[in-house]
Amino acid sequence: MAKLLTALSLGTLLATSAMAQMAISAKSGLVSYIEGRVLLGQDEVALKMGGRLTEMKPEQTLKTEEGRAEVLLTPGVILRVGENSSIKMIANRLEDTRVELTSGTAVVEATEIDKAHAVTLLVGEAAVGLRKMALVSLDAQNGIRMYKGEAQVIAGGEAQILREGRQMPATGTFAMTKFDKNETDPLYRWASRRSEMVAMANVASAKAMQRGFGGGSGMGMGYRQSGWMYNPYFGMFTYLPLSGMINSPFGFRYYSPGAVNRYYNQYVQAAMPVQAPSMGGGMAGPRFDSNLGYNTNSRGGMAAPSAPMGGGGGAAAAPAPSRGDAGGGVRGGGGGGKAN
Repeated sequence: MAKLLTALSLGTLLATSAMAQMAISAKSGLVSYIEGRVLLGQDEVALKMGGRLTEMKPEQTLKTEEGRAEVLLTPGVILRVGENSSIKMIANRLEDTRVELTSGTAVVEATEIDKAHAVTLLVGEAAVGLRKMALVSLDAQNGIRMYKGEAQVIAGGEAQILREGRQMPATGTFAMTKFDKNETDPLYRWASRRSEMVAMANVASAKAMQRGFGGGSGMGMGYRQSGWMYNPYFGMFTYLPLSGMINSPFGFRYYSPGAVNRYYNQYVQAAMPVQAPSMGGGMAGPRFDSNLGYNTNSRGGMAAPSAPMGGGGGAAAAPAPSRGDAGGGVRGGGGGGKAN
């Protein structure tokens, strides 16, 4: 029995330590996930175990055949490459990340970008500069579409702001036109589903950091900035913001360790019996807070938060998908149509 308890304790320690391990985001261009056949240079990319990643170095080209790939850029920015497509890493420093789409299609999801970081996407004769939240689709033939947020585009020697619901070609005349944001393709919907999975893993990772290592603050184990974090239970990397709660462009939420603790406590209190109101005061009805969802006043029980909480040691509770496309987000999620 003693040996069994020792083994269990050691296994728990190792698993929790792995949970708390932040990816060292010293460079951009970490290949975190692939499906099908993907090549880096002449070598086929294989998924590695235990959170080890394949790094794209400057001047290297990643090419998909019948497959897709997910590449982590600066913390909070994910580039997803479609089938029969290729990207070239021009520069992989966090302060200056430049990636060129040389053929095919890609979708870039920028949830958060540190002020010290810069991401530039090159396609055709255009350069798309990301400095804040954006969801942009790149097509080497058909140009650029902005589904969420905005970005600066430099093309033909002129800088323009490409805003949500606008598109522009990547070559020739760079006139902007409107497009229907509900018009999505299989890559976009796949990117939305992947975004949901990454957000699910965030809840468990944030809780593990806060509960096991943060000492109540979530700032333990060298956690001093937003970054990528490996979640061994999900077998994938997720994004962990430094503080508060943020929404991804697809509408899924990311929690910091401190924020997830606050929301989880509300959820636990919601399951407890409601206390009778004190003398001289009535029970107030629920009120809405854009950050906290619905809750009651301090005399009553707390209602469940607007986003479900997951377990720290197992799978997190998944946000319920909206009706329609399986890839749609919960809050302003992906476009409609059938999932592919």
